[in-house]
Amino acid sequence: MNLPNRFTPVLYGTIVMTLIAVFPLLNMINLLCCAGIIAGGFAGVYSYNKQLQNTGIPLTHKDGGMIGILSGILSAVLVTGFGLIISLFSDSNPILEVMKAFDEMNIQTPPEVAQYVEKFSEEYNQYGFSPSITAISFVSNIILYPLFGAVGALLAVNVFNKKNTNQV
Repeated sequence: MNLPNRFTPVLYGTIVMTLIAVFPLLNMINLLCCAGIIAGGFAGVYSYNKQLQNTGIPLTHKDGGMIGILSGILSAVLVTGFGLIISLFSDSNPILEVMKAFDEMNIQTPPEVAQYVEKFSEEYNQYGFSPSITAISFVSNIILYPLFGAVGALLAVNVFNKKNTNQV
């Protein structure tokens, strides 16, 4: 009997999450309660369920949750790294562009916000990216991606377990 491979489903989940997050317009899916991240967790469990079909091993919530969490962790690292690479190769300072757009729309920013904006802008001018924004992005990604990846994976476990019990 072949034991199921958990690495491949984690890889599939990571690929789905990362591709949805980094492609322009496609990443708008994540505006719907992180649906792209949830889809990645679901895709990983779908792949794992396909491996389990002929083995007689049941699909468990523990396996699904771990696939979603691990996919989320890997995807969070990749998405943050991709954002950093894009920042390094970009010639523009996105902070200045946002502030210019705010000025054109007559949106006033509080003085406290202006301090942080100035700090981030100086970081972009000095390093070519903002270490502060990269760190904030990584921390938020490392929390959200595993969380919503696990939600998608657990949803998939429930869907496939219900489907499997209805077929028997």
